[in-house]
Amino acid sequence: ARRLGVDARTARAVVCAAVRETFEEAGVLLAGPDADSVAEPRDWSAERAALEAHELSLAEFLRDHGLVLRSDLLGGWARWITPEFEDRRYDTWFFVAALPAGQRAALEVGEADRVAWLTPAEAVRGHREGRFGMLPPTVTVLRELSAVRTVAEALAVAVDRPLAPVLGRAEVRGDRLTVRWPGYEELTIDGEFPEGS
Repeated sequence: ARRLGVDARTARAVVCAAVRETFEEAGVLLAGPDADSVAEPRDWSAERAALEAHELSLAEFLRDHGLVLRSDLLGGWARWITPEFEDRRYDTWFFVAALPAGQRAALEVGEADRVAWLTPAEAVRGHREGRFGMLPPTVTVLRELSAVRTVAEALAVAVDRPLAPVLGRAEVRGDRLTVRWPGYEELTIDGEFPEGS
């Protein structure tokens, strides 16, 4: 909770969500039979599908398989909050983690339209070339990760990264809307409102 800058209940929810989503969407399980090991590799596709369908909670899954969540395997990287003018708002946390020994990431996931495993630099290049659509927080985090050379370095850098939320701010002047993210001026969006809006 201290590291994330939130109360203990919120920290538990954020970390559990990160572990659940990593398992559901990437097939990577950050849990083990105890606080010093990770689960043996196996086919968890049925459990992942049940989690995604909300037929099973992460707590039930961990209990049923005698596993404990390994929050120590996550390194906090960033926190972005959707600008206030958006109809749907998100408080999005970004974490880094090493792929546990013996595990393999999934090649098929439920919520994605395609899967590709790339380095951060390759993903940023694909975005720049128009091959991958990404929201400003995602491409920014990938740009930041492009500066580290190894997973171990990313985890080490994550220890001291500030996790203050980055909140986009909107400013309306006449028929122009400008959206700025403090500290990320290169992401500024400035344009006219479409007619009729």
